[in-house]
Amino acid sequence: MKLLALLFLLVLRRIEWRNDPERWRVALDRILLAPWSLASLLAGTAAGRLLVLVVLWAGAGFFIRFGLGDFLFGLPLLVLYVALLWALIGRDRLGADLNEYLRLWFLRDEPALRRFAAARFAPNLRPDIGTGALHRAVLRALFVRALRETFSWIIVFAFTGLPGLLALATIDAARRGPGRDALLPQVASETRERVDWLTVRMLGLTLLLTGNSSRAWPILDHRLLDDEDPPAELAADLCVAAAGVPLQPVVEPDAGLDITDARSLLLRTQVVWILLMAVSVIVGF
Repeated sequence: MKLLALLFLLVLRRIEWRNDPERWRVALDRILLAPWSLASLLAGTAAGRLLVLVVLWAGAGFFIRFGLGDFLFGLPLLVLYVALLWALIGRDRLGADLNEYLRLWFLRDEPALRRFAAARFAPNLRPDIGTGALHRAVLRALFVRALRETFSWIIVFAFTGLPGLLALATIDAARRGPGRDALLPQVASETRERVDWLTVRMLGLTLLLTGNSSRAWPILDHRLLDDEDPPAELAADLCVAAAGVPLQPVVEPDAGLDITDARSLLLRTQVVWILLMAVSVIVGF
């Protein structure tokens, strides 16, 4: 920025001035000496008053450069970040779906519960599946949706910033619509799978801090470098283990407790990623 200012100065010096630049300098002198009466109250000698003026304007320059300047120049970028993250993260209304699932569960409205679970969590749900297996499928779908709609975006944004965020948004847009190329959605889906392959492993490392590490670590250790392991399956297995949910479906599950444990795990993991981003900013990464 300082280099650009000097370059602009060289250009302006080559331009013919319509008004005398010396008049600008005189006006600036008046502004700089305007606090002289205040300096007289703080110091009894001319040298002291000069020192007060120097410290005052140096402090003002420091504030403008490192306080107000960074805020004003960073504000448009902050607004852009917030707008993009708001548009990209959590578009699938996972929280609302969980609330509706729990409502139907506690109402014991099994036909409506199965229809809703098939529509929002498990499209390939078998009609004759048991209640325990149904709840298990919903929990696994919950963690898969959390990976794809929340954590993939957070992790990509944490490591790459705006370029990676826009790149991932482009991949997702191409995955949803063919555009001019009918093969584009297929290629975009394969690319998103590769991105999720990496992000689910980064997510797994943080799950060791936020969840039951003794259950999650064997899964992550065994499947860490497996290229053929689908990201959705690994995300579901890792999160189920880290959340403390029973590894096998039970006959009469406690849906309220399981969903509460799952939400708590996901919230703690989001907080950890936010803290990691804060530390990276502090150290200048």
